[in-house]
Amino acid sequence: MFHLILAALLLSYSPPQDVRVAVWSTGTPDTETYESFAFWIKSGKRAYIRYQHGTSPDDIELRWIGPGTVSSRRGFWAAFPVPDSRTIFIAPIDDSTLLVSTHGHNKKYHWENENADRDSDCDICPDDATEATGWLRRYFWN
Repeated sequence: MFHLILAALLLSYSPPQDVRVAVWSTGTPDTETYESFAFWIKSGKRAYIRYQHGTSPDDIELRWIGPGTVSSRRGFWAAFPVPDSRTIFIAPIDDSTLLVSTHGHNKKYHWENENADRDSDCDICPDDATEATGWLRRYFWN
C-alpha cells in the first residue's frame, strides 16, 4: 500500500517551472510607438532576447553577442537577425531603466511590472525592478 501512495505522490508532483522573464518597454502599448525587450532565462541560463514593436503580437529573437562597456557603462551587445543584422548595446541606467544604443542613437526602456495589475499573477516575472535588473546582470552581463 505504501508503494502505491508513494507512486501517486511522485506522479502528482510537478517541480516549479525554472523559467523567468523580465520585460522593459517604451511607448504606449497597442500603438506603433510601443517597443519592448523581453529577457528570458531557462534552467538557470540565459535563453532568449525577444524584441517586439508596434501593435503586432509577433516578436523577433535577437542574438546575444557578449558583454561590453560603452562610455563607461557596463552592459552587453545583441544583434537583430539577418537581413537587418543591426547590433545594439544594452546597459542599465538604474534598476528600472535600460539604455539601448545603436549607432549613436539612444533610447530609454522602462521595466514593465507584470504583477502590477491585480488580475495578473505572473509567477515567472520578477517581483520588482531590482530583481529584474539583477537577473540581467547575472545572466546577460556575463
